[in-house]
Amino acid sequence: MKQVFWSIVLLFFCSTMYAQDISQKVSMNLQNVTLKEFFNKIETQTSFSVVYRDVILSETPDVVVSASNRPLKDVLTQVLDKQGLSYKVSNKTIVIVKAAGKAKSSGQPAKTITGVVVDESGFPVAGANIVVKGTTNGTITDMDGNFSISAAPGDLLAVSYIGFLPVDIKVSGSNKVDVLLKEDAQGLEEVVVVGYGTVKKRDLTGAVASVSASKITAVPTSTASEALQGRIPGVVVSNSNWSPGATPSVMIRGKRSITASNDPLYVIDGVPVTGGMGEISPADIESMEVLKDASATAIYGARGANGVILITTKQGKSGKTQIDYNGYVGAQTILNELDLWTGAEYAEYTRESYRNTSNSSIRYNSDVPSRDQDLICPGFTRDATIMESVMMGWGENGVYDPSRVRSTSYMDEVTRTGMITDHQLSIRGGGDRTNFLASATYNKNNGLFKDEDYERYSIRLNLNHEINKYVKIGAQTQYSRSVQNRGSGLAGSWRLSPLATLRDDDGKLIEMPGTYNVYNPLMNLEPGAVSHPLKTTRYLGSYFLDVKLPVDGLKFRSNLGIDSRTVQDYEFYSARTSNRACSTSSASNATEKYTMFTLENMLFYDKTFNDKHTLGVTLLQSVQEDQKETNKIGVENLPSDVLKYYDVSSALLINNIGSSMVKWNMASFMGRINYNYLGRYLLTVSARYDGSSRLADGHKWVLFPSAALAWRISDESFMEKADWMDNLKLRIGFGKTGNSAVEPYQTRGSLGIVKYPFDNGSTETIGYAPNVMANNLLTWETTDQWNLGVDFGFLRGRINGTIDLYLQNTHDLLLKRQLPVVSGFPEVLSNVGKTRNKGIEVSLNTLNIDTKDFQWTTDLMLSSNKEEIVELYNGKLDDVGSKWFIGQPINVHYDYKKIGIWQDTPEDQAEMAKYAANGTAIKPGDIKLQDVNGDHKITDEDKQILGNPRPKLIASMVNTFNYKGFDLSVFLYASFGAMLYNDTYALEHCGRNGGLKVDYWTPNNPTNAYPRPSVDEERPVYIASTYYEKADYLRIRTMTLGYTLPKNISKKFMAEKLRFYFTAQNPFVFTSYSGIDPEASKMNAAGNPETGGSGYGTPSVSSWIFGVNLTL
Repeated sequence: MKQVFWSIVLLFFCSTMYAQDISQKVSMNLQNVTLKEFFNKIETQTSFSVVYRDVILSETPDVVVSASNRPLKDVLTQVLDKQGLSYKVSNKTIVIVKAAGKAKSSGQPAKTITGVVVDESGFPVAGANIVVKGTTNGTITDMDGNFSISAAPGDLLAVSYIGFLPVDIKVSGSNKVDVLLKEDAQGLEEVVVVGYGTVKKRDLTGAVASVSASKITAVPTSTASEALQGRIPGVVVSNSNWSPGATPSVMIRGKRSITASNDPLYVIDGVPVTGGMGEISPADIESMEVLKDASATAIYGARGANGVILITTKQGKSGKTQIDYNGYVGAQTILNELDLWTGAEYAEYTRESYRNTSNSSIRYNSDVPSRDQDLICPGFTRDATIMESVMMGWGENGVYDPSRVRSTSYMDEVTRTGMITDHQLSIRGGGDRTNFLASATYNKNNGLFKDEDYERYSIRLNLNHEINKYVKIGAQTQYSRSVQNRGSGLAGSWRLSPLATLRDDDGKLIEMPGTYNVYNPLMNLEPGAVSHPLKTTRYLGSYFLDVKLPVDGLKFRSNLGIDSRTVQDYEFYSARTSNRACSTSSASNATEKYTMFTLENMLFYDKTFNDKHTLGVTLLQSVQEDQKETNKIGVENLPSDVLKYYDVSSALLINNIGSSMVKWNMASFMGRINYNYLGRYLLTVSARYDGSSRLADGHKWVLFPSAALAWRISDESFMEKADWMDNLKLRIGFGKTGNSAVEPYQTRGSLGIVKYPFDNGSTETIGYAPNVMANNLLTWETTDQWNLGVDFGFLRGRINGTIDLYLQNTHDLLLKRQLPVVSGFPEVLSNVGKTRNKGIEVSLNTLNIDTKDFQWTTDLMLSSNKEEIVELYNGKLDDVGSKWFIGQPINVHYDYKKIGIWQDTPEDQAEMAKYAANGTAIKPGDIKLQDVNGDHKITDEDKQILGNPRPKLIASMVNTFNYKGFDLSVFLYASFGAMLYNDTYALEHCGRNGGLKVDYWTPNNPTNAYPRPSVDEERPVYIASTYYEKADYLRIRTMTLGYTLPKNISKKFMAEKLRFYFTAQNPFVFTSYSGIDPEASKMNAAGNPETGGSGYGTPSVSSWIFGVNLTL
């Protein structure tokens, strides 16, 4: 552990480098021990930590010390002088260095060189090592990155620091040298959080990917999940809703469960939480680690099957207090608006609908627009404003000019330019024993629709205090409050006729424009008409106690976690709104209170034996309690709109009322062993034993084991000549994880209310009877997962990457198994199904150009996942009704396949005659479907699997360019192979409702896109077959151009760093998909993509943002 010279200690050491009094007395009697053993003894007797580089230490056991109550500095000098070593003191850290030697002469006299070492963000690098090449003359930088060293012109200064690429600086005539260190993409010494501990990246045995704070804040995001999109292969982040406050869904390595949630487990500062991370400010996050394979997630047992996302928040640091401000403001515009009918287009569409009617009394008897026919067409005569709009197209000379037809765009009336603003302020600092971080965040988003907005504020306080050298305590706390005004669903007003006006001549709103059961959405925007807020208050707390036990390498940690969330779900519609159809007012008042407590006690043992064997043992005992209380009441006809949802008891009608309380507990034991031999051969073995009150007696406890091996091939002797190979590691792992999909009390069944009639039905008595069959054999859905991976790095860090192959077999799926009628129950929930996932993930990072002033890096991610159902409740038989098919993905589109439109050609007429002979009347302009079995009938046997809503391949590429103070980042994201059900209700209620403009068939327009419209049909037969569309797309997710002021200028503003940037977020998407957005597949309550449509909703958003990053 002591070789982390550059990492843990020097990153967080105190404010300035200065010699400290180390005259405290020590006593020891050591005979023929190594230097490492000597340093261990110092650490056990004092409050100092000793750090060094292994390469400068002798492993010879020749250290002899006999000291009784002698000053520490004397003992150090006595031992180190004989070894050719010296030391420096920084706060509570003793840094072992080579004793200063005589520098090689470059032919010129030496002089004092001063300078500062900074990273690419302009922040000082504390603890960087500066050595005059070819000598033992060296030093390290202080807290502000400053250094001073004696060197002669022509000498080379070798500058290095863990996590950065080393650099050589030639001493010239100047006495001042400023050094820029660039991040090492390979980062083998980087410390990665793995759950209940940390390991170096080089020692990872599982599939774990990390996103650092610099990448999280590289682009402005309002939620942490947005920062994951395109950053980690195998992690799919999807926006199904662009309304303000909506949180993207996250799925890791595909879908395993058919009926249960596929959401990953979130762990925030060591506390497992539910409800995701929508309230976590991205600016507060230090890193996010995604555990993907079972060898990494099995330590979370029954909750780890869908992957685990570990969120570590920023902590305080000793030294100078640092103030950071990150803020941005921007405008939001509609990226892709549905192309709806204009007034003139809709008028012609209406005419065509009436041309094709079988009712001669209302048929439009002209193939071209006719004023006389327009005057009697029911599609126009039903509303005076519609007729007025159509007549505007007819000039006094009787010539029709469609450009003069009046057109109403309801979208222009209900939308606006959205505004988004975000302010994040943090202060962190500390002293020798205590450090702190305090932050506050404010986020406001006025959405595209005039009745939608979102506001969130949060405050965070993280404290750590070292009571003494043995005991440390800390707390990470956050409080957040958000209000999401969800509006009234104005996107659903597409049915309005574009020929109808929304206001009368006096400017008053018309309740039913076009008079066909479509109410005016502008009524919903009247003051006090609609209130639909979702108010969420959340408190997250993580409190820990660390104790360093008297046994070398043994530590104890206790962690208490609290997640308390209150959600107030309110809804009010006045009588005069489109949702209430101008009838009576309605209101609902619902509250959900969720509380979770977790107590975890952990024991860690880490020890290195003979500098060859490294052993790490982790033991865990954990208990968790979850409780959720809900209540709701829905009413109608309130006496006053002012009351809204605050006085529901005054309403004349109660529609529904209910309340509930659900409580469950879990107890767990976990053990993990990490073994490392020579730094090349790595082994991780773990087992977690979970017991839950959700399961029945006798089946409450389930074991989840895992094991992983890794081989660092690049460290083998036979690889010494392959100097182009920086890193090559092979990993293989296996493990079992669970999905805690059994609901509390589900094993016991449930009772339902039954009304029993008496007195010949004149009276009813309420009773209770079983309505869900008990099943005390229910257990977790379980996933067995194999993972094979390789990590590689070439050309001194210029090319680095990871490739992972995985296979997941999930069994004991929770499915409803049908029962005989005599059982009294139609079905019972059982563990009966199986699914399989397999895929590949590729991550590649390259340093393309690296010069003094210009750098170009590329991050490339690729992932592909194939999922299939292996077995259902009835074995290997398909469930066609549920659209579950053996060998196919869980969600598929199963329907008729449209292959065109029947045309008025001899070939098609001959085919239509064959259908007519079988009793199916088809005419030109109808939808042509694929006749799978060729029997010239369209039956259920002609349905087929068309596709599924999840992509087959996901790719992302981030190119970053730096030129002096300028930075440019372009983030591309692509998805291929998905199919969406774009249910835009094309040609529905022809001639009566508005809608999406489509290319429909007419004798003069023999298209193959959409069928002929007819007023006789609610919707054309088989119109749903036109809704299936490929959803391949390439999205420019972000483009950011920034400029960081030179340090000498920013210092004038008393700033360490001052950067301005402009970001175009989601500016372009390239796709053939005709819907709102190819990413917008609908989600069900479990967060799984549905096959049931994505047609109308909030349009996707482009954001144009200006921001500033300031550090004081």
